[in-house]
Amino acid sequence: MQGPKESRSSTSCTECQRRKQKLASVPANGPATIVSPGKFLTCVNLARRRCNKSHRPPQLGIESRGYKRSLGEVQHSEESDISGNGALDGLEDGLKAWGYMPGHVHYKLGQENEESRHTSRSESEQSQEVGKVLHAIPPRSITDALVNHFLSVVNYRYNAIYAPTFTEKYVQWWSDRAKGNKLSPEFTCLLLRVVAYSVQYLTPSLGKMIEFELACSSQTLAERFGYAAEQLSASFLASKTSLERVQEIFLKGAWLKSESRIVEAWHSLSHTIREAQELGIDKDNSPENLSEFELEIRRRLWTLLYIWDWQMSAWLGRPHLIDQKDCTFEFPNLRLDEPTFEPNMLSPFAHISLQAMLARRISQQMGDIQVVGDQPAEKVFAVEAECEAFIEELPPIFRLKSPDLSLDEKYPYFIFQRRQLHVAIIMTQLDFLKPYLTRSPEDPISSHDDEFRFMGVDLSLRLLEVARALFDHEFPINAKFHLVVFCIFDTATILCSAIIHDQNNSLPRRDEVMDAVEKALDMLHQLSLTTKIGASSYSFLFKLVQATPILSRYQLIRKRRRTRLEENLLAETPTPEMLRITAATESFADTVGKNAFTTLEPIPLGPTTDDLSFDVEEFLQQNPFGDSSSIEIGGLEQIWDIDSLNLDAFLYQDPTVSRL
Repeated sequence: MQGPKESRSSTSCTECQRRKQKLASVPANGPATIVSPGKFLTCVNLARRRCNKSHRPPQLGIESRGYKRSLGEVQHSEESDISGNGALDGLEDGLKAWGYMPGHVHYKLGQENEESRHTSRSESEQSQEVGKVLHAIPPRSITDALVNHFLSVVNYRYNAIYAPTFTEKYVQWWSDRAKGNKLSPEFTCLLLRVVAYSVQYLTPSLGKMIEFELACSSQTLAERFGYAAEQLSASFLASKTSLERVQEIFLKGAWLKSESRIVEAWHSLSHTIREAQELGIDKDNSPENLSEFELEIRRRLWTLLYIWDWQMSAWLGRPHLIDQKDCTFEFPNLRLDEPTFEPNMLSPFAHISLQAMLARRISQQMGDIQVVGDQPAEKVFAVEAECEAFIEELPPIFRLKSPDLSLDEKYPYFIFQRRQLHVAIIMTQLDFLKPYLTRSPEDPISSHDDEFRFMGVDLSLRLLEVARALFDHEFPINAKFHLVVFCIFDTATILCSAIIHDQNNSLPRRDEVMDAVEKALDMLHQLSLTTKIGASSYSFLFKLVQATPILSRYQLIRKRRRTRLEENLLAETPTPEMLRITAATESFADTVGKNAFTTLEPIPLGPTTDDLSFDVEEFLQQNPFGDSSSIEIGGLEQIWDIDSLNLDAFLYQDPTVSRL
């Protein structure tokens, strides 16, 4: 056993070790200077607000973690650590080789190194991988425009990236590239994800400029950046991960959602969660080795992953990827970007944190119950009461009724964050009432069925109102945002199921429900011109409406009324509002181009008839849905729990067999 060694000065804290920085004193009125042992030291990162630790030299006779050893000690250590196959095998490497997660009791047996001594690939191999994708990154001016658009507009949807640190690394990346220095593979991959996601939400003017400069469409660019990022990401191994890796895989999932590839986005979410767990983000492991800044970023990332997992499970009927019984993570404190000059100002991450808080509160109410339909009536009442209490506690900026709009002009991202939050809250409330709308009233679940049906109808109509507000704000530029299509489609389909099962005409607000379905169909028709999943959603809902006699007749009557109204309007002088809508439509058509949607499937034209005997069986003979194993609605059948509608008798029957 080695004897005690003399004290040596600490070269860096855990945060600084990764940045290879020296400890220095930070005089109040001068530059940092290297100081000698025995003097109180302050980490340079503290001055830059990156680290919250102060340091003192170690006590005599104690070798502190992170302190350099002499050359002889290093050589002795290397000789003692040589394994049978000649590889270095430190304590942490040995634990990681077996797959122990960070924070396991075994890590307390000895010193924990912040980074493994082994790397997944040599530096030369990583440089080659980076070199293979550099061609995909546009010239500096174009990339600057895309990054600026992402940080100032697109990032506010989820705030997965902290803009100041990303900007600092971005500037350094270009400097290293200009000097021919080694480029960070992780940041290069993250940069590709950022520009790929940014391209999906370009403004018309920015889109025209970039398409002109690069001589290709925005869709081609998005796919090019995404492919390059995927190529580089495949070179990383799970055993060597980082925060940048978690961020880039998350942005991959966001990109896939916007491309209407929801199943792949769900699998990407699973990948992101596992990478985050590999870092111990879900448990705040080893907080003593992390600065307050790092803890905050880690907590924000896990909050994002938690809310994505919870919502995709609740809304799409998919299994949880995160164990809901073991959700003990800390919420971010949101002080990182807390302003000091505007008292009503909220963090740009607040709308995500609020959704996660609502999910946690509901999970506590549900207990061990995982299937919404299995909840007893008292549980449903408790969940709805919890949601209403949460709504009452919302900050003024995000209130459902009479919100504070004073900051909207200066911070326009609050507008879509507010509407995004409102949609998420009401969809959460409605989720627990869907079983009462999608079954016959003659087959009650509890004595409170009628009350729950009334609550469900009321929430559905409210949801379509806030969905309309979200649609008006996002269409057409940001129509790829998945929530714009999904909240309209899912709610309208639930209401269709409620009408179909309402055989005795007892559904509350029945005429309003049919009117809401008609308006939803109109919104989906417009969305069908911008996204493939919008076209698939419109196709399915159109068929469902036509297969429902009362809805198809109501639609025909409404169509005739609109035709007469339009004929009357044509005889009148156009109003300023009509001229504005026409101009906006023509501008959008010029932006996307005539051939922008040639790959979309044609919108189906179903039969309409005045024959009162027209019913589901007749329609299905002409427009069969097929059976449950073969139904195809543009990929929507893969992500959507169609069985929850209880429409088997209508969708999956043999059209040649009459239904009793």
